Amino acid sequence: KVLDVDPDKIILLTGQIPPEKRKEIYSQKGLVICATPQTINNDIKNNLLKEDNFNLIIFDEAHRAVGEYAYVSISSFFNEETKRLALTASPGYNKQKIKEIADNLKIKHIEIKTESDLDVIDYVKDIEIETVFVELDGVSKKISKLLDSFILNKIELLRKLNLSVSSNFTKKQILMVQQQLFKRLESSKNSLNFVALINVSLALKALYAKELIETQGFLPLKHYLEKAFVDSKSSKTTKTLNQFVNSKEILETYSLLINLDYSKPIYSKEKEIVELVKNFILNNPSSKILIFNNFRDSAQNISNYLNQYDQINSVRFVGQSSKEKDKGLSQKEQSQIISDFRDGLNNVLVCTSVGEEGLDIPSVDLVIFYDAVPSEIRSIQRRGRTGRFNAGKVIILLNKDTIDEHYYYVSLKKEKTMKKNLISMSRDGDLKIVKRKKKVQKNLGDF
Repeated sequence: KVLDVDPDKIILLTGQIPPEKRKEIYSQKGLVICATPQTINNDIKNNLLKEDNFNLIIFDEAHRAVGEYAYVSISSFFNEETKRLALTASPGYNKQKIKEIADNLKIKHIEIKTESDLDVIDYVKDIEIETVFVELDGVSKKISKLLDSFILNKIELLRKLNLSVSSNFTKKQILMVQQQLFKRLESSKNSLNFVALINVSLALKALYAKELIETQGFLPLKHYLEKAFVDSKSSKTTKTLNQFVNSKEILETYSLLINLDYSKPIYSKEKEIVELVKNFILNNPSSKILIFNNFRDSAQNISNYLNQYDQINSVRFVGQSSKEKDKGLSQKEQSQIISDFRDGLNNVLVCTSVGEEGLDIPSVDLVIFYDAVPSEIRSIQRRGRTGRFNAGKVIILLNKDTIDEHYYYVSLKKEKTMKKNLISMSRDGDLKIVKRKKKVQKNLGDF
């Protein structure tokens, strides 16, 4: 739409095109090739393209360029003469990671863009952000307390085994203790280390259950426990799993769950989100809404509850991988869902993390976070689904005084640190950063 390039010279290249044809395309001059990094990386491995085939590589969502992701090996394949452009709205809060991304992509200059820059301001629409705090219902609170009792019991046992676990421990700290124990067991098969490791595993299982009840709802927790019960009867079952499913706290939790009526929204956030969507569509009949959720189970439940109302056509949008009793969507199915959403056949998409990046949706009026994510990258990507062509709105649902609220403040802190680090890295000369303005604005966009 914006380039003075013959449309026939802009090519979508996929693995469905025969290898010999792809090789021929790579050797042609004057082409703009659009492809996934996996396709290009595979063709590099199979010698279908040469390092001098291209003059410019554009890496979108550049924050992915770490570890084993295809961007890293693609960048290393091409020589220094090949120009590179990398874009992201969320490079990460850690200085080392920002530098790692730049190094991996052989990026020499970084340009910070803000919503206030003169060449950006016309394209950025207002986004209203509202945080809605929801009170957990009585049953959820009771389950949370039962799980707390189980977890604290395991933490006390770890302390008796001389393992350092603070009173305001986090999941991250427990995982660090687990890593310490694995290292100890490499050098010493002390039985006390095995006992400690079992208690760490039990605490982690209960912490996951607690996260489900405090952020997702009753059904996801019920499904999690039912799977644990089934697995515990397997010949490959572990002592840890048996201890978990046969504990009085877990058995009492499950008895509470099986006596609930799941035909209608009963969890506090489920009730809230149904009301929010109903009212928004009632006041904006032609609007489109994206709901983000971390768990497939919850995404399906939310979609089912919303579809009980005539004015709402909701569809779950998940990734391609299949899980037990939960088939993923093929690329064709995903494309069809997006097409129907764009055309207004569906007006609500309930997405897992697959919807956070790369969705080609022209206009979304409302984005709802069903749960918070303790990641500044994912939080920024979620918000970026609205306000692209028109003013948009973001609603963040948080269960009050729970891990849900904690995750929200973690992501805010990381985002603030990310902005601070980018500015300090430019000032200290850690990276050569080009700024269009003398004063860096508070809100950072793509860099």
